[in-house]
Amino acid sequence: MLTQLASLAVLGSLVAAAPSTIQPIKRDSGVYANCRSFNADVYAQTSQNVDLKSVIGGPPPNQQVLVESSIQQFAAGSTVMQQIMNATKIPVNGTYNLFFEYCEPKNGNISGIFQTHHGLVGNAGYWNVQLDNSPNNSFAESAAAAGWATLSYDRLGVGRSAKPDGTNIVQISYEAAQSVSIAQALRAGNLSDVGKFNKIVGVGHSYGSNLLTGVASLAPKAFDALVLTGFTNNATQGPLGLAAFQSTIASVAYPARFASDANDYVITPSVSVDQTGFFHYPNYTNGSLEFFTNNKGEYTLGQQNTIAAPLQLKNNYTSPVLVVTGEYDAPYCAANCYVTSSSSSSSSNSTAPMTSMNGTMAGNSSSSSSRPSQLDTAKALYPSSSNFQTYVVPDTAHGINYHTTAYGAYQRIIQFVKSANV
Repeated sequence: MLTQLASLAVLGSLVAAAPSTIQPIKRDSGVYANCRSFNADVYAQTSQNVDLKSVIGGPPPNQQVLVESSIQQFAAGSTVMQQIMNATKIPVNGTYNLFFEYCEPKNGNISGIFQTHHGLVGNAGYWNVQLDNSPNNSFAESAAAAGWATLSYDRLGVGRSAKPDGTNIVQISYEAAQSVSIAQALRAGNLSDVGKFNKIVGVGHSYGSNLLTGVASLAPKAFDALVLTGFTNNATQGPLGLAAFQSTIASVAYPARFASDANDYVITPSVSVDQTGFFHYPNYTNGSLEFFTNNKGEYTLGQQNTIAAPLQLKNNYTSPVLVVTGEYDAPYCAANCYVTSSSSSSSSNSTAPMTSMNGTMAGNSSSSSSRPSQLDTAKALYPSSSNFQTYVVPDTAHGINYHTTAYGAYQRIIQFVKSANV
């Protein structure tokens, strides 16, 4: 786990290049949303990336070297993470091309926009999952039905976005700076032609939630509220944590899809690994696991090794925060969010209200009948939030959007945003 990051020297802004070509995205079902995709150049800078190459070296020459490196990192008594903590900070700046998907209500009445951030193994499509000729797994569709637009993007190093150095550049600190630049562009109205927005809610999943926790510390006014899915402050260190992803060089695991990726771009290697990390049987349709595996995205060793950095920041974020995590989330709850650890009590001294909704949307006050969960540990990361709530999605694992409970989770999110008067 990395030491505390300092503030970004300059958060950057979107580069106003020539207008992006906008093409409609074909969907099997688009009941409430009109969606389109575009690419845009985004400038950002940070002085808080770490010289990861000084610890793990450059891209591994082959899969055997990567496996041995992973064993050394997760072995008992390993000092690798301590070495990363102590690694020299390095500045990173530049303009990179990112792929965006923008969805808006078909009726044209827009209350605000959700700026989403997918996790490791994901991509922009995580927020617009189309399964079984139904819109129920699509967050973008539920948002549009409620009058909200959605902006999703392949984060740096993923899918259709630029893929620079995957060790020292594509790290979570630089991505946090990019997220702020995108939010600034939305408020200014100069991101392609999607318009100007006064209400922006940051939504994250897994790594994307960690990223938003960094944004909340570095630029607390970037988002009017935060929704953190697939998230707690109890990231699993055991066999169901990052080690369970069995990170494999992407071009080795899926050469047809990732042949051009450098060896510091990795991915989960099989359907079984994907099920372990993201799914709870049998609460998903027959096609969802296969769809996930066929459409998943790569991630970098830089991202994997800096994922915890934002959790060390001092956070004075005062706006509403909702944490939404599956009951059987493996990476963040060791597959049982109701088995709490002693760290859950760390939030008890906070003066802000904390509510664990656990299947029903509760109000803005704690309740003695609320069932404690590991989601409560995230309160310690947001001690100044005026409205902190949690929702445990029943019978669901880490990949919420692929479960049959996804629609219900989306409705909780929308209800929270409305009740918080964002």
